[in-house]
Amino acid sequence: MKEDKELRELIALIDLIYEAALDDDLWPAVLNKFADTVGAAQIAMPSMDWRANVAETIAPRFDPDLLTTWKEYWAYQDPVLSRAILQPAGEIYSIDTLMPRKEFAVTPVFNELWVPAEHSLATAGANVLVEDQFTALVYFSNPPGKDAFTTEQMGIFQILVPHFSRAVRINRRLWDLELRRVAASERLDELPHGALLVDRWGRVARANAAAKAMLDDRSGILLDKGRLATADGSDNLQKLIASCVRSSLSFGGPGGDLKIPRLLPRSPLYLTVTPLRSKDQIGNIPWIGVGAPIAFITVTDPDSDRQRQEENLRHRFGLTRAEAGLAAEILKGDGRVAAARRRGISDATAKTQLSSIFEKTGTHRQAELIRILLDASEEWPPGR
Repeated sequence: MKEDKELRELIALIDLIYEAALDDDLWPAVLNKFADTVGAAQIAMPSMDWRANVAETIAPRFDPDLLTTWKEYWAYQDPVLSRAILQPAGEIYSIDTLMPRKEFAVTPVFNELWVPAEHSLATAGANVLVEDQFTALVYFSNPPGKDAFTTEQMGIFQILVPHFSRAVRINRRLWDLELRRVAASERLDELPHGALLVDRWGRVARANAAAKAMLDDRSGILLDKGRLATADGSDNLQKLIASCVRSSLSFGGPGGDLKIPRLLPRSPLYLTVTPLRSKDQIGNIPWIGVGAPIAFITVTDPDSDRQRQEENLRHRFGLTRAEAGLAAEILKGDGRVAAARRRGISDATAKTQLSSIFEKTGTHRQAELIRILLDASEEWPPGR
């Protein structure tokens, strides 16, 4: 009878794990039930993004103040954790398999974090997700003084680890679908300029094709240690992103505009950061590898806009590349001579090209031409 009850409880716990894959709010209940089942004092599912130096966890039995110090400091000082994240996914490890107990027992992290948090030297874990410079794991620790595992404890953990791993993978897929809905609500992929969704640390949750090209180019915006940054090395972008966090109204936020200089002859990028106001809000889950997006960033590249404009004019009116370039300059409204100067051509060449442009567009005066060109240049993609 006792064995039947224990089996039913284990099956119920496995069911709850998969329910949590569909409902993020259930993960603390999963961990508490698991801890009760194996008689653990502490239980947690932490993750480490070593590229961006972001530590997150679900730890329902941790003191909140200790949890804060772990995220901000101890996670990066723990020799057990630094060894644990190198283990293959699904393989169970303990302190004994990672380093000598006596060696760990004299470390500051053990005495200043583990002891107050009621961890014992009987602590075991397994990585449920291993990616490039990112690891998520689940672990449990016996109460202080109980420094050995029972066969039953390790047997239950062995059974549950594959279910934790599958549930985490399911959770990630569902999170990605929710993120796609958020991106769709913001029309991310329809925008001709760069557009990104970023989390509070500046990690990119989603970027459209134009933004990805800008990141690859690295001349204005780039990824620095996994976080969005500007090529000029300033921290102004990080401040604008931080101002979009609901709990923070610092930096004169929320959001704002930023001009990012680039090496000549390239034009500066123009960037706008706004708080994400999508109704499809999604939560932070440690093992996703990026937090819930809190800011919507648009990046305009005048050079790319001009290229799109010229291509559209060529398609619409059959202009040559040189004529389309002059037409785009004429659109600025300061006359043929100024347009020729910016194009680096003589006034005589500009006159010849302008005559051809008049003929192809069916216009006779510059004012009429500008009106026609403005209407045509706003149509993108061509033929829409």
